[in-house]
Formats: sequence, structure tokens, C-alpha cells
Amino acid sequence: MVKNNKILDRVSKLKRETSETKINVKINLDGKGNSNIKTKLPFFDHMLEQLSKHSLIDIDLICFGDIHIDAHHTIEDVGWALGKAVNDALGDKKGIKRYSYSFLPMDECLTRCCIDISGRPWLIWNVFLPSIKIKDIETEIFREFFQSFTNSSGITIHIENLYGNNSHHIVESCFKSLAIAIKEGIKIDPHNSENIPSTKGSLAGSY
Repeated sequence: MVKNNKILDRVSKLKRETSETKINVKINLDGKGNSNIKTKLPFFDHMLEQLSKHSLIDIDLICFGDIHIDAHHTIEDVGWALGKAVNDALGDKKGIKRYSYSFLPMDECLTRCCIDISGRPWLIWNVFLPSIKIKDIETEIFREFFQSFTNSSGITIHIENLYGNNSHHIVESCFKSLAIAIKEGIKIDPHNSENIPSTKGSLAGSY
């Protein structure tokens, strides 16, 4: 957010509690990529750390979820909480670049992520994961993270794995590619810092 040519602190925090998960999250969009993440799902923690590191968004997140059942609720609800925190921190989105994309190679795989910070959530997920599980996490659940993040952040996200055969690499490339696209999309455009990048004058989600 920009006011009188000064970038205001773009930070937010929220608390989400249901019968399935209890989540506390705090983010700083203009951070250094520092993170403190605890979900009791080590591989998922690692993916969220990648999201933080490569977007330069500082993320403090703790989740107590019903992982004795499975990882689904934790991963889905963390996606929602993190996306909502991003949306809150962006405020009216004045001055942001809005559009961005990233091609992310990781060993044998290549993933593309294109985003529009439009206020209109939409996910295109063209990602095939050859393994059924990574550690104890069913790989199909990762789509639910991106769907929940999309819904609550109000970001249009098109993510596609162009090729690859290692599920760990594919999932990680998805998180990293999203991170880099977000890093660029949320940057303040010095040539347009006083304006909302829309002919509507708003990025609140109306069509």
C-alpha cells in the first residue's frame, strides 16, 4: 500500500480455529524470506519454507491439525489462512505490478506459474504427480493447498508442470514458481505507485 509516496507496512496476521485445525499466521510482504513454520508435516513445512524464501515474504505460521486422520485438513486450511493473510496485507493493492509469471526448472522438471492479483480467484492446475504419496502425504492433496490459497487470496493462478517425473521435484517447483511470481506481482511499480492497476479503479474482486 502506498500513501503520500510512502510504502506502508504490508503486514497482516490472523487466527483461524475450527474443529479440524487451529492456525496462527503472521506475514510481512516486504520481508527477507524468513520463516518459522510448524505444521507437524515436515515435507509440507519444507514447501512453505520454499514459498517464503523465494517470495521474500516473511512467514510465521503454526498449525495444530487433525493429522492423526490425514494431512488433508491441515494442508487445505493452511492454504486458506496464508492466502487470506496475503490478501489482507495487500490492502487496496494500490501501486502493485499485479501481473507476473515464472518458469521454474528443477532438475528434470519445468513448471510455469502465471498470476493476476485481480481480486478474482481462479485456479488452473495442470499438474500430474506420478507418485501417490510423498512421505505420509497423499500427493493429490497439494492441489487443495493451491485451491484454498487461490480462493482466499483473490489471485488468479495458472500453474502447469510442463514436464518432469519426480513428484518431489514437481511439487517443489510448483511452490517455488508461485513464490517467484508472487514476489514480482506484489512489487510496487515506481511508475504507477499512486494508482490501482485496473481500469475499474478497484481490485476488490468485481468483474
